[in-house]
Amino acid sequence: MPQPDDGPDTPVDLPILVCPLEHERRALVAAGIDASLVETCGPGREGVRRWADRHPRLQRPVILVGLAGGLDRALESGRVIVAGEVIDAHGRLTTPPLVEALGLDAPVVRIATAGRLVASPEAKLALARATNAAAVDLETSHFADIARGRDWRWGVVRVIGDAADEAIPTALERFVDHVGRTRLRVVAGEVFRRPALLPVLRRLNATSRAALGSLAATLGTLRPIPPASTDDHAPTHSSPATTAASDAGPSVTLVFGGTFDPPHRGHLRLSFEAARRLGCREIVFMPARVSPLKQDAPPTDPETRVRMLEAAIEGFRRRGGGRGIASRISRLEVDRPGPSYMIDTLRALHLELLAEAGEDATDPRRRPRMRLLIGSDQALDFTKWRDWRAIVDLAPPVVMPRPPATRTSLAALYRERFPKDLASRWSTWTLDLPTDGVSSTTVRERLEHGEDAGELLAPEVRTIIEAEGLYGGGRGGSSDGG
Repeated sequence: MPQPDDGPDTPVDLPILVCPLEHERRALVAAGIDASLVETCGPGREGVRRWADRHPRLQRPVILVGLAGGLDRALESGRVIVAGEVIDAHGRLTTPPLVEALGLDAPVVRIATAGRLVASPEAKLALARATNAAAVDLETSHFADIARGRDWRWGVVRVIGDAADEAIPTALERFVDHVGRTRLRVVAGEVFRRPALLPVLRRLNATSRAALGSLAATLGTLRPIPPASTDDHAPTHSSPATTAASDAGPSVTLVFGGTFDPPHRGHLRLSFEAARRLGCREIVFMPARVSPLKQDAPPTDPETRVRMLEAAIEGFRRRGGGRGIASRISRLEVDRPGPSYMIDTLRALHLELLAEAGEDATDPRRRPRMRLLIGSDQALDFTKWRDWRAIVDLAPPVVMPRPPATRTSLAALYRERFPKDLASRWSTWTLDLPTDGVSSTTVRERLEHGEDAGELLAPEVRTIIEAEGLYGGGRGGSSDGG
């Protein structure tokens, strides 16, 4: 295999095109792409890693190319896409540094990476709702991790092979080996056992070839990549609100409900971090009047809690937090008498968002979407919520692990609490967020015992607590840290 990165006289502005599968490489070459520019890495994380280890002195730009599965129904088979954002299994976002430099006439979208083929339309819909991604593959997030660690100049260009509403056989995973070559004997054996699979494979082969032809035509317009600049090596973790992908896609609102009694630093830090990772443009803080699960312990007066939350957000903004993400406080629950049921709140908020979106609400690609931010303790008790399945459909949850729970330990608990298909979705919805275990209960207990809770509260919130004599008149503390 050629080693174009090792030669001292090789022009550094010619990108290497890396395909996970050998049949992808052959199709691109057959369609006119220079064979010396295209290499095969093999499928999945290990394929990308092995290829990277064979190129320890890579200086040229490198572009991951090949087929992807569609998650956005507006993307038909054969549509070429450029990754403007990459989302990994933990919800972390990465922006490829060469998005603009590629100069391709193709939509810039978010791409997700799965551990296995996402084969059914139902699974694709679930992943789309969980990640707000337009396409899925098996390599992009792994490629992004390695590229970032080795300081590559990199990008990702894919073409939709199977559309969002199209099912593909899960047997496809077994049809390629670890270096991306087609295992013809395995294919023949599978067809022998399942003759009905033959016309399906013929159709997929024709569709893939046509899609790869479209990809080759687009890649043929690639312009030379300029030499590395400081912009190329800028941090690639980004706020999605500033990328082309989010400008073209739907508006996603993160809904964060709770009593906020009182609002502490973790409420702000974790909610804005979750919004950043998920590409949400806005956070709606939803203070509850009375939680249905806490009616035996009524919270502080709603107006006081709203005032504390306003002060906390204002202080967070003033200290530079939450840039690029809008936020507001909704009074839907505090102004509604009686217990606050989240399904009622979400339905009302969704109507508000649709009205605000105007004409965009008629376009499925830009229709407002919601995600519901909850703690892992709430996730494990989610079946106790009124119309919880309707909540999942309307605003798929985003879960923050609360110590001692971790993303790994929660996966096992989800399998105990939910059906298999839903348990896997809960794992996808769980973010690997750095939590410190702070809760409003902890803050109240400290204040009630006259202990210092200063490091847990914004100074603006402490001022209100002290002025109102809340929580037993305890000390708010004097620290401005955190």
